[in-house]
Amino acid sequence: MYNKINQLMIKLNLGEITDNPQSITGGLMHQMYRVETETGIYAVKVLNEEVMSRPVAYRNMVNSEKIAAGFREILPVVAAMEFEGAQIQEVSGTYYMLFPWVEGTSVFPPDIDEIHCEMIGEILGKMHTANLSVEGIEPEQVEAEMYDWDSFAKAVEEKRISMLPCRKEPMENLCWTAEFGKALADIKKWNKAVCEATDDLNQFRVLSHRDLDPKNVLWNEGEPLLIDWEAAGFVNPYQELLEIINYWADDGAGGLYKAHFDALIHAYQKHMQLVDVNWDAVFDGSYAGMLGWLEYNVKRALGRLSEVEKDRKEGANQVASTVRALYDYQEKVKVMKTWLNIPR
Repeated sequence: MYNKINQLMIKLNLGEITDNPQSITGGLMHQMYRVETETGIYAVKVLNEEVMSRPVAYRNMVNSEKIAAGFREILPVVAAMEFEGAQIQEVSGTYYMLFPWVEGTSVFPPDIDEIHCEMIGEILGKMHTANLSVEGIEPEQVEAEMYDWDSFAKAVEEKRISMLPCRKEPMENLCWTAEFGKALADIKKWNKAVCEATDDLNQFRVLSHRDLDPKNVLWNEGEPLLIDWEAAGFVNPYQELLEIINYWADDGAGGLYKAHFDALIHAYQKHMQLVDVNWDAVFDGSYAGMLGWLEYNVKRALGRLSEVEKDRKEGANQVASTVRALYDYQEKVKVMKTWLNIPR
């Protein structure tokens, strides 16, 4: 990796590397490195080859960075550096993105406090009222998909049966199959509700970050920096608001802090009104992201997307954790409806 990244930095006239690239957290799909050269310090994201082999993924990555750049005037954004008008660089078949190195750390539950929530609510409100438009990016009607969960369940059960008798795989690696099977009826119920809510949610959409969870905000001396805009695009603002509450008001034990919730909502309402909102559709539709992530990881765990063992195991881990997250979220929905004075 040293030679590849060094080649990249030289190609971009950023100088030769002065020390070994330091691996840092870069998300589930890509690898991130802290790279010091003769000209400065940079964050280099090495993009997943399997992901970038899909043309739509490349286009979405480019568009997301255009959105990040568009918000730079009003929000504390860390966007990809451009070289000859391009945010994605290619060297010997590998794709990279470069960012200016910024100091900061992410804060996670239960260490998130009311001040963090207030600042995130303020940022989200500004983002949703910015009326940002980016050339070449138009809102597409979201068509919710009813995934073929029964087919997945059959494949999962066949995998479970084939593995157990001959002990081809450790028992702990098959735990995800049991969790998925037990949750199947609820998964189908949530997916049906998402499909029924989609038309209403499509009526109002804005450009936004769409993945503003704690790992994608760095804090430096109490000030936030928004990173990792890979998921940026159009979204129903109230649906994203619920996702943000779920992340930032989390008490670290599966519940929500009322004070954190209030701080975030109060700051958000300085910019966005919460009247005449179809909350039933918003809450039903808010399961979409987790269900899409679950479906993707079921396919990973079954080896349908990659034969690489590491990818398959990571998919299995994500299936188990996402199923648990869905049930946690179901309980949080009940709480949030009460706090928003919405009938259950």
